[in-house]
Amino acid sequence: MRAERDDWLSDVLGVSSWKVFGMGAAVPPAEILATMLDRAGHGAAFFSAKIPTRDVAAVTNATRAGFSVIDVNVTFDWEDGAASNFRSDYSTSNIESATAGDTLAVEAIAGHCFVFSRFHLDPAIGLDRANEVKRQWARDACQGRASAIYVARQKNTVRGFLAVLESKSIKETDAIIDLVGVGAGCQGQGTGQALCKMFIEQWRTRSDRLRVGTQISNIPAIRLYESIGFRVTETSYVLHAHVNNGALAA
Repeated sequence: MRAERDDWLSDVLGVSSWKVFGMGAAVPPAEILATMLDRAGHGAAFFSAKIPTRDVAAVTNATRAGFSVIDVNVTFDWEDGAASNFRSDYSTSNIESATAGDTLAVEAIAGHCFVFSRFHLDPAIGLDRANEVKRQWARDACQGRASAIYVARQKNTVRGFLAVLESKSIKETDAIIDLVGVGAGCQGQGTGQALCKMFIEQWRTRSDRLRVGTQISNIPAIRLYESIGFRVTETSYVLHAHVNNGALAA
């Protein structure tokens, strides 16, 4: 197993943050704990990991070492023709590419609209820091991290946004919904669906695969994605652990 420091998340959370990889069934809990304590030193540290839901033994070892299951991440791939009611219809909002002037509006939405992210579901992180993660995530997307940003406008007001990441390999190109958010007062009115349909229409012929992920607790998002042709392809447990002053935090 190995732990890699996440510099971006460390800056946002204000605590040393690490991604842990390779926590298989053969890795003893004592080794996992020793690795975390070594990386944390005498300060505070945050650790996260993803383990496929089929690998129950690995999850058991991780929890014995001090990790907690925070979330189950669900990954979807889009299947052309899977949704008989799919139409390229954005009538609920004016969907267009974002401009530099939209950054503050996108940040503001991202900083308040999320409820089910792994950061929001972890009580040790807290609402303010969880919101700040999403706000800065959206800001960085607008400032060049994303391959494309779309916004939904109504009467010149940004109601929602969708950020796309393009991932290329030798074999294929993936287009991924990296972040999608709708203002709290505009949810449930079709804006998220319109943004996702725009994504499909714009990227279905430019990519070999369209992907999106969400949390198992986010039932509205799951229903939305399935209604427009996305189908579940992967599931993973998301685990968090917190260390402070050389010991696991309660």
